[in-house]
Order: sequence, then C-alpha cells, then structure tokens
Amino acid sequence: MSAQESKPRPSGRWNDGLVADLEAIALRDRWGRALLIMGWVHLAIFLVCQTIYSRGDRQSTHFLGLWALEFFVNLRVLRAVAGRGWHRSTPLAGVLVRVWATFLILSFNVATLNNLTGFAIEWFKPVWATLSTFGFATTAYLVNVWYFVPAVQMYFTGLLMVRYPEWQYLIYGISWWVAFEGMGVALERRRIRQEPEHFPLEYARHPQEAAVVETP
Repeated sequence: MSAQESKPRPSGRWNDGLVADLEAIALRDRWGRALLIMGWVHLAIFLVCQTIYSRGDRQSTHFLGLWALEFFVNLRVLRAVAGRGWHRSTPLAGVLVRVWATFLILSFNVATLNNLTGFAIEWFKPVWATLSTFGFATTAYLVNVWYFVPAVQMYFTGLLMVRYPEWQYLIYGISWWVAFEGMGVALERRRIRQEPEHFPLEYARHPQEAAVVETP
C-alpha cells in the first residue's frame, strides 16, 4: 500500500458526495419554493391554533385535526413542487426524511403524554422547540453548519414560549415560519444564480432538460 493510499481521509469529509448530490437535486427540483409555501401553511395553521386557544377552546381533537391538516397539505405541496419521488431522489434526502419523521412522531408523543397526565401545565409546547433544535442540529451535522442557525433560534423560541405561555402557538408558528422562509429564500437565490447548463447531465429532471445540458 502506498503512502498516499494509507493517508487518512480528512475528518468530516465522508459525506461530501452525498451533500453535493442533495444540493443539486434540491436546486433542480425547487425545494426552496416548496419550503416557502410550507412556511406560510405552517403559520396559517398555528394562527388558527392560537385563535381558538385564546378563545378558551381546549378540545384536543380540534388541535389534532389542524396538525393533521398541515401535515397532509405540506406533503401535497412537496409532491406538487418537488415531484412524486422527492424523498427517494437522493440518498441523503431519505435520511433527512427519517430524521424529521422521528421529530413529528416525538412531537405527537409529548403532546399525548401531556394530555394523559393533565394540562395543568402545557409543557409539551416548549418541548416541541427542543425537538426542533435537535432536528436542525442533526441536519447541520449531516448537511451544512448553517442549519445551526435555526437550531439556536429554536432554543430561544422554547425559552420565549415558557416566558409567554398564553402565546405559545403564535410564537412557535412565527419561529418556524422564519426558519422555513430563511431556508427557502437561500435555496431560491442559489437556484436563480445557477445557470441551467451548469447542472450535470445526471441531474436533468426531464428529457428536454437533458437536451439543454448537452447543448454546447
């Protein structure tokens, strides 16, 4: 074995190819546009949650129905904008889907636990912010350190929710809206700057796009 072959690989570079592939797919399939729409959907749903909560409505089924509505609407947005197989378009996308699916499962779990133990203190809402911090931090480890920005944002969101318990739905909704819009704008700006002919042939989504890539 040569000295070059035995040289250890730099730490933190194992996923460079996966990240590059994910970013190329995200730009090609306009994931930024999907995130922008999802941000407004989330904000609208949580404004409704805040409104009915402020009116004294504590029926769990009402909130559960709204959360389910947001979930299915956002799935529809992703499918409509990014395509039917967006979650299988690149290996790292599948990993991120599993990370955030776990986030959703745990978010529902803590809400259920709070409901079963009684709502004298609604501690599940600040825990949502903690889980959001974990989700963004994991995404930062896997993809890009810039995702630590929304991770830190969610950390302080949880503190703000504890400070103002009567406005927790509003605070959480606005915080996630900021995160969605920030990620969406960043991706869309990169996509606009990226000339179509710069996309490698393997990232052409449709045959006509492949023809454009092959054009000298």
